[in-house]
Amino acid sequence: MIPTRVPGDVPVDPESDQAREWLSDELSRDIYADAEPGLLQRAWKAVTEWLGDLLDGLEGLDAGPGTLVLALAAAAVAVVVVLIFRPRFSSAAKKPGKVFAQDLIEAAQQHRARAEQAEAAQRWNEALAERFRAMVRSAEERVVFEARPSRTAAEAGAALASAFPEARTELLWLGRRFDEVMYGTEHASSDDCRRAAALDGALESARPALSPEPAMAAPR
Repeated sequence: MIPTRVPGDVPVDPESDQAREWLSDELSRDIYADAEPGLLQRAWKAVTEWLGDLLDGLEGLDAGPGTLVLALAAAAVAVVVVLIFRPRFSSAAKKPGKVFAQDLIEAAQQHRARAEQAEAAQRWNEALAERFRAMVRSAEERVVFEARPSRTAAEAGAALASAFPEARTELLWLGRRFDEVMYGTEHASSDDCRRAAALDGALESARPALSPEPAMAAPR
């Protein structure tokens, strides 16, 4: 955020140009640059246009009012940052995790039962997650690929897609959706859960391809 203290050699009541420079320097920090480009540009344009009108009036104000206006402008920037960028930072802090969060090994049918219970209660996030877990566990039970507790959703989706190439697009979608719902900030819908349930049913009657589980590329 914008610092509340300034170095001793900087005037406490800056000129309009100096104030604009301070605000520009603040908003050019990497933390803002990491945000979505289109969103950042729109936010920057709206804030700077409004601040420009305020700062233009500083030249005709005395030191006290001028300082107050600048403080209000700085507070406005802080509010914009919190409202626009905080959800993005919170989402980025959550990293994709494992499909099975606990060491307890359960059967695919147990995960399916929980998915159906969650669907009946309209707990869509839980329903989608349990449906995906059922599909992964079912593939392990059928020895489509080896059981691996540390497998991530991306790895599981890729392994399933390799074994059932005709459903590749849907399987990769479901792996991504699992991460978005369980480790991000998005929410599953009833349509997501119906789509996942249909995919689960299709795989149960499908014959897997005789191809090895794909190796996930190491992140760069």
